[in-house]
Amino acid sequence: MKELHLTKKDFKIDWFSGTGSGGQNRNKIQACCRITHIESGISAVGQNNRNRIANQRDAFRQLASRIIAYYNQDEDNGIPRSNKGFGSAEVIRNYHAVRNEVHDKASGLKMPYKEIVEDGNLGPMIDARHEVKSAEV
Repeated sequence: MKELHLTKKDFKIDWFSGTGSGGQNRNKIQACCRITHIESGISAVGQNNRNRIANQRDAFRQLASRIIAYYNQDEDNGIPRSNKGFGSAEVIRNYHAVRNEVHDKASGLKMPYKEIVEDGNLGPMIDARHEVKSAEV
């Protein structure tokens, strides 16, 4: 099994109000949490508790087990996931805010952190990755 190195940038966290029984507090307060792993699209919801921290903890626990199962699903069949390209558990990019650098491992492309993360301009990184993958085929 490969090691997974995930950071806060790999997840999207949404807060929302609950529905159903629980009264006015559940319907007014945004204490329910949905966490999505951006790369795989896997998500988990925590909504059984009254406070945000407990719901976020529950969602992360559920999500962690789902992500581990996702990355190990093909290793059980004797096919290591790292041989499948985009869905691999290998490090795809390194994000360095302090050095203002994002480094794509497959293409070798380095771009400014602010341009990629803060401005949301991931297009050149994706294009460089596709060029490397198409050259391999």
